[in-house]
Amino acid sequence: MFDLSRIARHFPGHLDHHESLGSTSDRALELAATGDVPLPLLVLAERQTGGRGRGLNRWWAAEGALTFTLVVDSSAAALSLALWPRAALVAGLAICEALAELAPAAEWRVKWPNDVFASGGKICGILCESVPGWKDRLAIGIGINVNNSLAAAPDDIRHAARSLVDLDGAPRDLTGVLLAVLDRLEARWADLAAGRFGELAAAYRRLCLLTGRMLTVESAGETLVGRCLGIDDAGALVIATESGPRGLVAGTIRSWE
Repeated sequence: MFDLSRIARHFPGHLDHHESLGSTSDRALELAATGDVPLPLLVLAERQTGGRGRGLNRWWAAEGALTFTLVVDSSAAALSLALWPRAALVAGLAICEALAELAPAAEWRVKWPNDVFASGGKICGILCESVPGWKDRLAIGIGINVNNSLAAAPDDIRHAARSLVDLDGAPRDLTGVLLAVLDRLEARWADLAAGRFGELAAAYRRLCLLTGRMLTVESAGETLVGRCLGIDDAGALVIATESGPRGLVAGTIRSWE
């Protein structure tokens, strides 16, 4: 159970809490689209039953997972729609840094464009979406495996994912994890708003899971194959293809090795 009074004291915006919810992102988009709810908006669920990932992907979340969606005013960071891919990178970086402080013995990495990995498996997924009818509202859906041991997960998930409790056997206070993540997101969002994306990109590069790996990427209807050279100062994923380096600001990683 979340300590709602503690969250309300810490979080400056509107809190929308549910015992059970299909998708925090769906609920957040619905509320934010009305224009009646002040931002920032935090939609939080004790249990999410129909979480969404990118495309048709679903997010598996058993009891003990941390699932929430944060809606922010992108204009406050002078972040135009064209620059929104940077927000996903910054969110991934911030969450990776926050979780690394909770489990420092694990090997922490960020996987472009929107995943956090711990000791070789996915521990967090991030989905950034625009709010219908609003060009300056950005919804950031976040799912983190915290106390939900993956021992009971489907086989494909159990082998590919990680959770904090499985890393070291120590259960966490979900409220504390949430607040740690929100604090780090706020700090990194402030860096982005202040025009320090070059510094953020450098920090991301140090944690980039894909650098040096051979990738197959789908982007804008094109399939590209090449070795990952990392993230450039604009936030693009750079891969060395047969025709030369290519920078991608959006796409889907189909394979890496």
